[in-house]
Amino acid sequence: MLSVRSQSILEAAVKEHIKTGEPVSSKEIAKKYDFGVKDATIRNELNQLTKDGFLMQAHTSGGRIPTDKGYQFFVEKTNDNVNDSRKLLRDRASNLSRKLHKGNIKDFVEAFSKETKLLGVGQMERGMEVYKSGLNDLFENLDVETKEEMREVINDFEMLDRRLAEIGNELCRELATPQVFIGKKSPITQSENLSVIVDSFDVNGNRVLVAIVGPKRMEYERYLKLLNSFHEDGD
Repeated sequence: MLSVRSQSILEAAVKEHIKTGEPVSSKEIAKKYDFGVKDATIRNELNQLTKDGFLMQAHTSGGRIPTDKGYQFFVEKTNDNVNDSRKLLRDRASNLSRKLHKGNIKDFVEAFSKETKLLGVGQMERGMEVYKSGLNDLFENLDVETKEEMREVINDFEMLDRRLAEIGNELCRELATPQVFIGKKSPITQSENLSVIVDSFDVNGNRVLVAIVGPKRMEYERYLKLLNSFHEDGD
């Protein structure tokens, strides 16, 4: 069980990595966040968080980046914060929500992808067609270094239709709130470099599955708030 201070330092480390894409050091955290302790204490906390599997360090003298376990912790904390404050993102979110709740799934997915600048996906529960948009935006935001990693992402994009045809309906019925899947834990992608946020909505008596596919260091709080706002407009 992490202490309150350890949780706060871990949240800060993940936030900074999401912003910059760079490994995070104790000096950076101490400079930007007031935890009321010395740099050495923050360094010790980061060392322990690394031992516990929340962070990883490529080089002994280098900074740290989140592991899947660290991202998962951050997402759970973010979800709690989102559920505590749901009144926001009114203008563009409302336009997107209207497209969704009118059943214009293709138009919604295209607009949704432009808003998130990531890969957007949509599917009616009782329909076989999968709408997806934003592959170029996804690649612009990904931290991939090898051709093999790129091939994995492209394969995930090409296989989305088949995977959703197999499990999309079941996934629709199971979702009560947005769910976040990190790396290989995703039911619809297999690339280690991707995260997926999935939610479902009641649209004219049908369930609609909506997904955001992006890098692990995506802006989870922003997108969870966006999806939650669609539930508010649909209530």
